Amino acid sequence: MASSPRVSLKSPNPRKARSPKARERMLMPKGLDDRVSRKTILDAALKAFSVHGFAGASIASIARIYQVSPALIHYYFKNKDELWRAALDHGFGDVIGDLTETMRDLGEIDSISRLKFFIRRYIAIVADRPEVFDVVIRESASPGPRLLWLTKQHLNALYGLWTTLVESAQVEGKIKSMVPPYHISQIIVGASYQFMASRVRMHEVYGIDVTSKDLRERHAEAVLDVLFTGLLTIPAGTKT
Repeated sequence: MASSPRVSLKSPNPRKARSPKARERMLMPKGLDDRVSRKTILDAALKAFSVHGFAGASIASIARIYQVSPALIHYYFKNKDELWRAALDHGFGDVIGDLTETMRDLGEIDSISRLKFFIRRYIAIVADRPEVFDVVIRESASPGPRLLWLTKQHLNALYGLWTTLVESAQVEGKIKSMVPPYHISQIIVGASYQFMASRVRMHEVYGIDVTSKDLRERHAEAVLDVLFTGLLTIPAGTKT
């Protein structure tokens, strides 16, 4: 009679049986949703890159400062460059999505009202997500592969929204056409952004919080008034 095949009663080594990804997944806190944990990492990374720049921020420092597991960061991203791009995709995705939706909602009104409303919305977004725009300012200081990627991936789309609004108003004869739309767009963007970008300096010099809802709205009113009316006060009956 043939003997039965021998069956090993030894349990397989769980470490050897698991893949690297499976072992890394075990390091994730129990019950943590993948989407929530990834968003937490991207929010932390975006803040770190906005404050310290690409060179000054490391995965270890991001993990330490923002209390995120280094193993969890490496679970999602293989290196700092991949983390940086994902963080900007995350931040700009919200910005572009919000502004694109705003454009759709404003489709039926006149070009000047559309441009004014867009400016208000842009200022609100800058106040809510300053870290996105702080990274842009940092990377715009010198040319390089990150700025090239940022331009192709996000800035072209953002500035495209602005130039579309300006060109529309120029075509309708509502604003002067002697200045190229890209130039006007940058004047508007600068006026809208710079006050918010100076939030630390403004607090130190004037003791004000430019991100407060009241000051943010007053800044929007000031930008609109200066852009569409001007700074000069002209007495009644005076010819200009």
